[in-house]
Amino acid sequence: QLLFVSYDDLADLKVNPHQMFPLPMNDASGPDGGPAPQVHPKFFYAPIVALTYDYDKDELDVLGIQLERTDDARVYTKNTCGENEWLAVKCQVIAADSNMHEWVSHLGNTHLTMEPHIIAIYNTLRQARHPLYTFLRQTSRDTLVLNWAARGSLVKYDANAFGDYQSPVGVGQVMQLINKMWSRYSFFESTGLPNELASRGFTEDVQIPAYLYREDGMKLWNAIGGFATDFVDEVFDSDEAVASDEVVQEWAKETADPDKGAVKGFPTSFEDKETVAKVLQTIMWMTSGLHAAVNFPQYEEYGYVPHKPLHLRADLSTMPEDDAEIREWMFENMFPHINTDDDWLRESANTLVTDEHAAIDSLAMVHLLTTPSESCLDNLSDRFERVGTEAYDKFLKNLNVISEEIEARNDEAEKANKAPYIYLNPSNVPSSIDI
Repeated sequence: QLLFVSYDDLADLKVNPHQMFPLPMNDASGPDGGPAPQVHPKFFYAPIVALTYDYDKDELDVLGIQLERTDDARVYTKNTCGENEWLAVKCQVIAADSNMHEWVSHLGNTHLTMEPHIIAIYNTLRQARHPLYTFLRQTSRDTLVLNWAARGSLVKYDANAFGDYQSPVGVGQVMQLINKMWSRYSFFESTGLPNELASRGFTEDVQIPAYLYREDGMKLWNAIGGFATDFVDEVFDSDEAVASDEVVQEWAKETADPDKGAVKGFPTSFEDKETVAKVLQTIMWMTSGLHAAVNFPQYEEYGYVPHKPLHLRADLSTMPEDDAEIREWMFENMFPHINTDDDWLRESANTLVTDEHAAIDSLAMVHLLTTPSESCLDNLSDRFERVGTEAYDKFLKNLNVISEEIEARNDEAEKANKAPYIYLNPSNVPSSIDI
């Protein structure tokens, strides 16, 4: 099975992280009130990667990597590279992937995408105390305050933003990347799991046994769909009841209105129970399974910084020609700093950009972001005591079956010395984006 990854959205972005403003980042942010100096420039490529899937080993193998976007760009392969050169090339790909993962797949596609839904839900269903709010309340807890905190730290549009010092693209370009994603976004197509998988070529006929996100995700997606259908059946006795419900119609209108929620692809009105259930399913999947899958692997992936760096301090233009020298060069010149002796950076650092540990700051952040939730999908019984009790009880039984299947598979994986995939076990999946 041949697969491709192409980081096209990175191709138009500039290298310099401080080009987030039309002028220098902050005219008074540098030494003596001058412009912020580029003491720690960061680099990224927009790679194209060809891979093949080995069915015997259940593994992906990299066939070739193109880093540059020119007609004569070199295509690196493990057969045409030295061992350490091949490692350095793959690290450049991983750094690009880290930025697309953190800023687009994580922040953009879950945290920020959920915002207009929460506001529309609150302005309509919550204000009217509609029964559907019982379901959607579980998907909305704590997200807005987390996003507010991120705007004042990770992606603040000012000096000393974590996103500038930890990411090569910079805060302004982060917003460009998210805007590119949003320009292509459509609610059911982009957030509904089967449609999203199909958009990347992973249709049901494409068999990749080791793709456990798809395997576990589809189980959870279907269980959420059953729960949503049963819940809607408890609230509405007919399609006519849906169509005549003014509050539900106002919810649809506010969410889809280009001047309000502006969620493209969201129904502009509800005419039947099936559509309402599909919307509930899609929203809960986004805040539970989708967010859990992009958030909770972070510490295992980023915890050893050279394994998945968020930024690199050098491209390959300064890499030594002698393959034996490359590995040491990578640690001294390419990977994020463990310490820095830059007085200006140390003195101007905020609580997220600590004194002298760029790499440690990254590690600390992903450790914080993977804090377990107290409100996972399988412990919400007290939230459905008045509405949806029977629907949730049935859902809980389905979740328990899924948990048992995942745990049994993971036990076998560990016996075979393979990494377990735990992130979509319902007992680990929060119902909302609460971290």
